[in-house]
Amino acid sequence: MSGAPARWEPPAPEEEAFVAPRTVTDLAACHFTHAIDLPGYGPVAGPWDMRATWRAFIGDVDVAGKRVLDIGAGSGFLSFAMERAGARVTSLPLDRGASWDIVPFPGVVRRLVDPPVEEHYERIADAYWLSHAALGSRARVVQGSPYAIPRAVAPLDVAVFETALMRLRDPFRALHAAAQLTRESLVVTEFLPRRFHLLPYLPGRLARGMYLVARSDDRARFGTWWVVAPETLREFLRILGFGETRVSLHRQRLAGGWHRFYTVVGRRTEPTNPDL
Repeated sequence: MSGAPARWEPPAPEEEAFVAPRTVTDLAACHFTHAIDLPGYGPVAGPWDMRATWRAFIGDVDVAGKRVLDIGAGSGFLSFAMERAGARVTSLPLDRGASWDIVPFPGVVRRLVDPPVEEHYERIADAYWLSHAALGSRARVVQGSPYAIPRAVAPLDVAVFETALMRLRDPFRALHAAAQLTRESLVVTEFLPRRFHLLPYLPGRLARGMYLVARSDDRARFGTWWVVAPETLREFLRILGFGETRVSLHRQRLAGGWHRFYTVVGRRTEPTNPDL
């Protein structure tokens, strides 16, 4: 059972930080988290479909000519979309080991949970590499924890959190790790569950908060932690030196329906304190 806080791990040496590409040609071996159009394969379905809306997902930040880290990349649609828009992209999956914070419910035994989850994420990785080859991508995949991002990815111009914070035990710690390597913009996009739809419109102190989604009576959802209010994220980014912030609301197609999301974009105005 994983009940202890994630341990700090030193950044991987550059030669060990990046994942070697794998050769995958069988669609049946893959799990696509996002719909994507692939040369030689045609349209491929996935629960997410951001093909027409991905720019809103990243807050309409211009990534052309930028070095971008995609945190929570899944099967890679957003990484490849940003690359087509002119970015130099590195993908950081949130899948296993130090990257996956299980809610430590009583009776949830990690050694029993991990094997089927590992198999699932291997199929997502296969989808990434099949897409990578089909698109002729030059994007790289880095391995490591979002709490200790390998410094081999730096310097970054933009870091994008792709609905990642709700899956992390310590969202601020992950933001701090990315901020230390990012010189221009942090982009954070999160899902707004139905019961939180009014959260972006609340006034004053009511608008600031982190809301625990994990519930002791719903132990099957051991991979989801928080809904972080947009105003709280703006304050997090200001603390980290990204003093100019803005929030946008948008809808994304997921699991056959349209769902509400918000994106917070912070632009750097001061250095991030790396020592605290």
